[in-house]
Amino acid sequence: MPSALRLDVESRTIEFDGTVAVDTTNPDTPDVYLELVACSPDTREHESLVVSPVAPSSIHAALLTVGATPGAPGRVSVTADGIARTPATGTPLAVEFIWSDDSGHRHVSAPSEWIRSESGVAVTEFQWVFAGSRFVVRGGREVYDADGTGTLIGLTTFGSEVIAPRVTLSPNAATDAPAFLARNEAMPRAGTPVTVRVRAN
Repeated sequence: MPSALRLDVESRTIEFDGTVAVDTTNPDTPDVYLELVACSPDTREHESLVVSPVAPSSIHAALLTVGATPGAPGRVSVTADGIARTPATGTPLAVEFIWSDDSGHRHVSAPSEWIRSESGVAVTEFQWVFAGSRFVVRGGREVYDADGTGTLIGLTTFGSEVIAPRVTLSPNAATDAPAFLARNEAMPRAGTPVTVRVRAN
């Protein structure tokens, strides 16, 4: 396992390192819309709370090791009858951030504390699950999709998330209006180290 990824089988918990991805202090861009809770580098940092160097497939393996069972990512599709939504499945997970402010005070925050909703969806009611991403064929070989897309912990539904909320909202604005923004007053500054702790329930 990478040194930035740690696990405790007895407590069914994994932790991985990251940093705050978005800058909520720029007066020119006061509204930061979000589509992910955590992503991989050079993918969707502009719309993710945290970016982590740990490969999504390594996090998948760690969750298997602590006894979590993958299900499937959610799906949102437009049909002749309207919008069809299939919630993500898998072992329920608790997700939290551990970080220290500039004075050295340690904080433990739920992702919902860093998010505000512009829809009727209450982020505090999100249930996270081990969706497990999926395997796809790229360049003639089968690969773990989240390793390419960077969709580590979803907020909206791309269909490739390792960890996903059971709420299904499309990242396509033509299907669902953008719903989530960073809660600027609660966010640490960009680049702040964060430990993401995930516990299988």
